[in-house]
Amino acid sequence: MNECNEILTLTRGAAGQSLHYGSQRNPAMPTATATATDRATAISRAAAHAALREPRELTVTARGELVTFSSRLSDDAALDLLQWCQGSFARSLYQQSRNRQLSPAQLAWAHKLSCDLLQQESQQEANSGEAQFSKLFEVFKAAKARGLKRLTLRFCGVNLKPSKDLQSLWVLSQTEKVMGEYGLQPKYLGKVTPNRLDSRLADDVKAVLLEAAADPLTAAIRYGKETGSCSCCGRDLTNPESIRLGIGPICREKFGL
Repeated sequence: MNECNEILTLTRGAAGQSLHYGSQRNPAMPTATATATDRATAISRAAAHAALREPRELTVTARGELVTFSSRLSDDAALDLLQWCQGSFARSLYQQSRNRQLSPAQLAWAHKLSCDLLQQESQQEANSGEAQFSKLFEVFKAAKARGLKRLTLRFCGVNLKPSKDLQSLWVLSQTEKVMGEYGLQPKYLGKVTPNRLDSRLADDVKAVLLEAAADPLTAAIRYGKETGSCSCCGRDLTNPESIRLGIGPICREKFGL
């Protein structure tokens, strides 16, 4: 069945035959140490994931009326995001998803609640007036204020370099090279401004940048743990504490992370 055209007509709390999804997993409950940063990162990751997918139409029944909506989330993404939704119904669904396959009705409601959360967060961000990529710019401003030169942040597959006036960030490939005035140099992919991504950027690059914009420190640590190199200076992490943290403590302080 074409996922984009699939329509599920479901009732909240109704019993039904369970669907078996090949990628279904047994997620962990959020711990007591889960932070607002964890929540923001999860929401940003889900939003980036949704931006790369085609919508599918789902229908649930609320207070006796059919409610039809579009979801761009995969089933796994909807269930993962469910843990951050408010209300006893959302918590109950999430708990049940850890122990067994959800029924079609329950799965549709997982999508509805998760999509509502994404919409609410997007609206709050729009109302806050804060530019979407402001956190990345603040990191570079902090480093420049401390006198650092040749500023670069490294994330999965891309490097970010600020323009001299700090009005835009250049996105450079870590793997592709082109011949420039001074020989081979990283390929320029596009730029980031405080409010938007360059339309020339590939979807996978946009997803990396959206995640980094939501939480630069978490993205930098992920890069360090996956590559063994510091996101800020590019050097290998050799100090045991730096390896454990995924970032050099001196660089972290200088970049204000």
